[in-house]
Amino acid sequence: MTSSQPIESANVMSELYFQSLRGLDLIKVLNEVPFNLQHRASGFNPAARCLSLLASQAQRCLRLTDWSFSHRHDSRLCHWLGDRPAPHPSTLSRSLAATDYRTVQALRNKVLSPLTDQILLGTEATGRHVFVDIDNKGIPAEGKQYEGTSYGRMNGGGKRRGYRLHLLSLENRWPLEMEFTGANEHAVPRAKVMLKRFMHRLSGHNRRRIVIRADSSHGCVSFIRFLQRYPCGYLLKSYNSSTARKLWRQNSGKRWRVVRPGKVDLLAVECGRTTLTGMRRKKCKDGRERRGACSVEVPRVVVYREDPRQLPADQKPKCFCLITTLDKSQYSPPELLEAYHQRAGDVENIFCQLDQAFEITHLRSRKFFGNYTFLLLVMVSAVLAQMVREEAIRLEMRIPPGLKEVLVSAQQSGLRVKQDELAGCVLSKSITNEYTVTFEKALRCSYQHRFRYAA
Repeated sequence: MTSSQPIESANVMSELYFQSLRGLDLIKVLNEVPFNLQHRASGFNPAARCLSLLASQAQRCLRLTDWSFSHRHDSRLCHWLGDRPAPHPSTLSRSLAATDYRTVQALRNKVLSPLTDQILLGTEATGRHVFVDIDNKGIPAEGKQYEGTSYGRMNGGGKRRGYRLHLLSLENRWPLEMEFTGANEHAVPRAKVMLKRFMHRLSGHNRRRIVIRADSSHGCVSFIRFLQRYPCGYLLKSYNSSTARKLWRQNSGKRWRVVRPGKVDLLAVECGRTTLTGMRRKKCKDGRERRGACSVEVPRVVVYREDPRQLPADQKPKCFCLITTLDKSQYSPPELLEAYHQRAGDVENIFCQLDQAFEITHLRSRKFFGNYTFLLLVMVSAVLAQMVREEAIRLEMRIPPGLKEVLVSAQQSGLRVKQDELAGCVLSKSITNEYTVTFEKALRCSYQHRFRYAA
């Protein structure tokens, strides 16, 4: 089917979304997502509402008020909605405002989890060790009118009112589980909830290949004790540097040198099996918090310290340690540090990709579950986009199904499309401005820009 869409909506993201959803038989599942609305005979079903929200995000509508007439009458989107225009922005706003806990549960259990289960059973998770990353990000909000917000630390520094997105991802590229809370929520309790839900989806063999990788906000004793309930590995940074300095003074074994180009070299020492002490917090029924000392024995600790000879005389060397179950015969101290630093991703952190490509910092609703629902739809979008990207690279597809028709329709809207044997597809708006990259590179670049092909 050809399209007569205008130039501002000449993109392929919607088509790739819907083709993937139909191929995975998820459009029928989207119709089971409950919205607490009065159903009318001429109204939109839940699948149409979800597809429209996906399309508004794909067409770079930072807010639902940007959902214009041309976006709603996009012929490709109208085709997927049964040859009718997409809902009005007010309809989408009421849909998000009418969401509740049942909507979130249905999206997570019926849509996001089946998608990620295919990733876990695919080629990404067939290695000896499968690294699963845990991280969180603060999302600022504009004052108290947003439901469920609280004051908390944001990534840019300082405290602001907003939300916190807790994310569990595979190889820091595939979103697996998420939690959405106020900005003051601590990272460890939400991480336990996500991991418990995630581990119950895996068999015993797959659990043993999982290695949980997290930063210092998760490297506390209580979280390590929780991880020891499951037959999985972990690679965590210590909660504070005082523990690392104490272990450095107590161990005088072999020193490894870790060379870092452009930075101060690190000296590393193996501590072997170590007992760590910490604090345990438990909430009582009366609302009070009970604290007590606790300890845990870990199989391996590696302490890293900056080389003091490469520092100024008045500067103290920084010290930290990595707590892990990975064997030292497979991961030496330099290799272990490299494995930990890979949690930043091949190109950039997954939160940067979600922010740049999917605009997660722009809140679409003033209701808590409305924003929760939209973030779940963004996670579905991210998984679908990553699946299309990986499939195109793996199969060396120059033009995937549906892309050629969309590009032809874009050409009819004013975008010049050329065919080239080496480049596969060349998009140009003038003679001096011509995109002559291969489709694989174009697809990798367009992942950061919602697969948006526009002059």
